[in-house]
Amino acid sequence: MQNLSTQFQSFLNKNELFRKEEKVLLAVSGGVDSVVLCYLFFQAKFNFGIAHCNFQLRGEASDADEQFVKKLAEKFRVPFFATTFQTKEFAETHQISIQMAARDLRYEWLENIRQDIDFQCIATAHHLNDSIETFFYNFARGTGIRGLQGIPIKNGRIIRPLLFATKKEILDFAIAHDIAYREDASNAEEHYTRNKIRQQVIPFFKILNPDFEQTAAQNLQHLREAAFLYDFAIIELRRQIVTETGNGLQIDLLKLADYPFAAPALLYEWLKSYHFNADQIAQILTAEVGAIFYTKTHELLKNRDLLILRKNNDSIAAEAFTIPAGIKKWVSNVAVLTFEYKTGQPDAFRNDPFVVYLDAETIHFPLTLRRWQAGDVFYPLGLLGKRQKLQDFFSNNKLSRFDKQRVWILESNGSICWIVGHRLDERFKITEYTKFYWVIHFQAL
Repeated sequence: MQNLSTQFQSFLNKNELFRKEEKVLLAVSGGVDSVVLCYLFFQAKFNFGIAHCNFQLRGEASDADEQFVKKLAEKFRVPFFATTFQTKEFAETHQISIQMAARDLRYEWLENIRQDIDFQCIATAHHLNDSIETFFYNFARGTGIRGLQGIPIKNGRIIRPLLFATKKEILDFAIAHDIAYREDASNAEEHYTRNKIRQQVIPFFKILNPDFEQTAAQNLQHLREAAFLYDFAIIELRRQIVTETGNGLQIDLLKLADYPFAAPALLYEWLKSYHFNADQIAQILTAEVGAIFYTKTHELLKNRDLLILRKNNDSIAAEAFTIPAGIKKWVSNVAVLTFEYKTGQPDAFRNDPFVVYLDAETIHFPLTLRRWQAGDVFYPLGLLGKRQKLQDFFSNNKLSRFDKQRVWILESNGSICWIVGHRLDERFKITEYTKFYWVIHFQAL
């Protein structure tokens, strides 16, 4: 068995946590784990500083911890940073646990120090047993494969150089090198969930397998490898199934159906950043066509063979705009319309759904630009003068509910003359009797 110093160097090299010339900020509580981490950094002649948080949770003992860590920094002749938090008050104000409050306060402060003093990364003294406890804690609460990996070796600017070592190995190193450290009495208190895992769950598994910690380390590594493949599949299948749109996503349900067992996980990974939760994902997969699901920022429509995602604020409220006579260009906050008045008949028609040609004698200003409404009817060009409800026209052309909400109607004297981007009304078309006509170009904003 290699000694702890050799394992430490090997672990750093294997995982490429930082380069020897880079500065590392060590988070040091004064307990055996973080103090041993300081000694290992000092032995390796790394460039480091020490940071200590006084959470004021243990009265005079917390202040004594801070003084101890300060003297440790003086011994190693490295920069020392310390701060004091009103942890209980912060937890009460934000309605979170004291442990969560301490964690949030600690990491925010450490990151500020890292940036201000130009440290490359922040090292914490989490060890293998901490990672095993995290596995059980997440497993009991419910988690995906990422939560079963234990504590990550590297997470952004946070590194954990002791994740290879057991608690016993760290204690043995401290004893062998006569290293003084501070004891935290809360480590023995049963009311902390992690301590119950540490003192009740782990010992039971060690009865079943005396080498349980090393077996667990191997299993955590296997889970990290599986998670890598999982993330690869999420990215690769997203490329095949998901299409980025101007205001969201479209997910092809027919392609997703090729992966029935993976569909819930795929959808969750693709939609979680839009605040959809696991319960919604299950409902989306079994919902009827036309169902809409909402989060605080987005809405998702199940539309035949597609899931269509967009921002909530992309739907413009029903509005009506009046376009007066005698203008060549009309500008609003939703669209720009340009008008060209011409004599005779067009030699050709532009193949552009947002350009329309209207017989001028049929048009009466002012025009109205509005959203479609239930009950709207028109006479679609090409339908031989037959009347049709817009709802039926939209259904026949397979417009989704979101698409319909975005449709604009151009109206003359109470009659629909153009479903913008889709169809001209038969009554306003250019005929052999047309003498003057309008060319109207629509550009959405």
